[in-house]
Amino acid sequence: MRVNVTLALEIPDHEVSVKSIDQVVREAVPEFVSAAWQQWAHEVERQTERAHPAGALRVKSWEERTLWTTAGLARFKRRRFEVAGERRSLLLFDLRTGLKGWQRSTPGAERLMAEAAADVPGYALAARSLGRCWGEAPGAMQLWGAVQRVGRQLRREREALRRRVFWDGELPGWERPAPEFLALEADSTYLAAWRGRGPDHEVFVGIGYTGKQQRGRRRRLADKLVCSRLGRAEEFGQEFFAAAQERYNLVETRYGLFMNDGDGRLRRMRQEHFPRFVPQLDWRHASCNLEEAYGPDRRERSREVLGLLYAGRHPEACRQVQRDAGRLRSRGEQLGKLVGYLEGPGQELYGSRRLRRLGVRLPPHMEGTGGIERNIGVLVVQRMKRRGMGWTQIGAANLLAVRNALSNHSHAS
Repeated sequence: MRVNVTLALEIPDHEVSVKSIDQVVREAVPEFVSAAWQQWAHEVERQTERAHPAGALRVKSWEERTLWTTAGLARFKRRRFEVAGERRSLLLFDLRTGLKGWQRSTPGAERLMAEAAADVPGYALAARSLGRCWGEAPGAMQLWGAVQRVGRQLRREREALRRRVFWDGELPGWERPAPEFLALEADSTYLAAWRGRGPDHEVFVGIGYTGKQQRGRRRRLADKLVCSRLGRAEEFGQEFFAAAQERYNLVETRYGLFMNDGDGRLRRMRQEHFPRFVPQLDWRHASCNLEEAYGPDRRERSREVLGLLYAGRHPEACRQVQRDAGRLRSRGEQLGKLVGYLEGPGQELYGSRRLRRLGVRLPPHMEGTGGIERNIGVLVVQRMKRRGMGWTQIGAANLLAVRNALSNHSHAS
């Protein structure tokens, strides 16, 4: 099926310039969108009508339709036909193309609306931004609805993948060549509940990558995967494993590091789902814990203990903190907790060093400091933790799913 759409654009000879051409073309785009959809409606109806016997269909009325498309708002008319000998009427264009009566946007336009709302902090602002491109802005609540529908579908797809792995026993990604080395990181943050109703929502975020590439002063994660989920750590662990397996075929990865901040739930998650990955406590988190425990007045002391840890003298550092906990009574409680932290998760500070001692050639810049905090900032904080924001659990989960998909898509492209 083929249609021809023609628009005549005119500029007086003495006014032709880059600016005037740009303006005329921009003003013609909405007209072209509507004309194109109108022409398609005519052609679809003509061919469908031709497939019926002569006289079987009679035009009853013309009905107007508006539809948001990836090119903007389309306004067109289609005919309603009466069926001879029957008490019913048909919209041939709707039947042939699958256009629903309640549908106000195409799937592509709905995805664009959801992505715009996931990128811009505010549905009204996102709608205004789309209006600058389309010539007419959709409603803010229309974008909200798009986020709910698109996010819900994305969550269903991820849930289906999780169930395929942990209920049906499938192993996606098995045909992929596995990387020699893979790094995984996980952490969590909280989103404020809507109007303070109920507890805040915990968001778990995980990232995977095969190395770090130096670009100027910054380091870029190679072949990055982002996975996030609201809810329980156990379900997040399953979803993280399924996503990483589909992306990397991690069960055949030869070496791996699993970085975290020492949270007991994340450590159990590594033991259950990534037992072959060597645990690595994030050095940045350990440094922050030291500074917080010693307080702002004893930063030199915290740096001394950190120096012992960097030198690999972990037992000596623990004894030093224990002595300080008994000597500095004003910081005794904080230093006591620090001792438990160092004697527990702190033993995992040397995962990358252990791999190197075993002769593993790790990618550059894998000294035990990860990028999970920055990725949480980009994925969650920039859009969902602004002043005054509160979320229902379903609303936050849907928007987060769209942002997660955007993050993976932008990195892959």
